[in-house]
Amino acid sequence: MIEKVTALILRENEDQKEILTFKHPTAGRQLPAGTVEENEQPESALLREIKEETGLTRIEIVKKLGEVISFTKEDEFILLKPVRFYAWPVQRAARVGPLFTRGFRVTLIERKAGFMKVVYKDIDFNQDPPKELSKVEGWLPGELLTREFTRHFYLVHVLENTKTSWKQNSDLGHVFQLEWVSLDPKPELIGEQGDWLDYLEGI
Repeated sequence: MIEKVTALILRENEDQKEILTFKHPTAGRQLPAGTVEENEQPESALLREIKEETGLTRIEIVKKLGEVISFTKEDEFILLKPVRFYAWPVQRAARVGPLFTRGFRVTLIERKAGFMKVVYKDIDFNQDPPKELSKVEGWLPGELLTREFTRHFYLVHVLENTKTSWKQNSDLGHVFQLEWVSLDPKPELIGEQGDWLDYLEGI
């Protein structure tokens, strides 16, 4: 199993609650979130992800809002370790493609001799319809993949004044557009992230 964290970062602006979001250059508007590394505590991962994705360091974890154990779709798997794909399903095989980090999601193509042939697709969800930018196929030992993950949700406050919007360079070379947006109405977020806002009910 793998653990993930999500930051719901709130502020009051003229009696209106706002949440910090960012627009990924290909993955749409989302909340700061990420994967807990091996031997890392969820709250430490939360602070690291917030710094990497927003640049903010003067923050306060107010409380944990909850956690949920989930499973990916049957043909979707999460990498448990940083890895490059194998060219064929044997341990001595040459490696192909870039180094994928822990937490990346891949799609199953077929199984063979304890290995799984998978594909990673880089898709631009900001286009309508979404456009495939690139893909990498290869093999991985089955023990490096999982469908089960736990996601931890935290309420976070910022202890410094910020602009309404700003840009942040990510560790993977992307430029994120950060923006405070109103919670009324709820902002449109990528995929299932809109449901994550339900953890704020009553706050």
